[in-house]
Amino acid sequence: MMWGFFKEHSSTKDIVRNKGLAKLGDSLVNFCYSLAKSEVLTKPTGEKVRDSVLARAIRDTPVYASIGRRADSGVAADAYEAIMAYFWLNGNGTIESIVSNLVQELDIDSDSSRKEEGEIASRAFRKLLLGGMSFLPDQSE
Repeated sequence: MMWGFFKEHSSTKDIVRNKGLAKLGDSLVNFCYSLAKSEVLTKPTGEKVRDSVLARAIRDTPVYASIGRRADSGVAADAYEAIMAYFWLNGNGTIESIVSNLVQELDIDSDSSRKEEGEIASRAFRKLLLGGMSFLPDQSE
């Protein structure tokens, strides 16, 4: 483990409630999405992924049960971001692999509406999360 500040977590619930991981994951998710969108559109862009996009992505996965039933979009998005940081810090995903997976799913162009892009991005982020489920401490069944 090359990150001295990183500690192991015994449950997915511990990960999704970790505010530090969520903050780190926020930057990671935005950076990776910006790279993926830049690749798809063939021009540099910087994006902030909306909470609603990440919330939609995590709500359709088994991980959502670890958050709590009445989680609003912000809480759900923070949980998603914490998980992405956990994967990355644990060496279970590189920036390149995250971007590559997003690029494969981002069927957008410069004419895509914000709503269309959000729906497509949400599906891409859901698929990314589902692909990493086995790396979570209590989701590997």
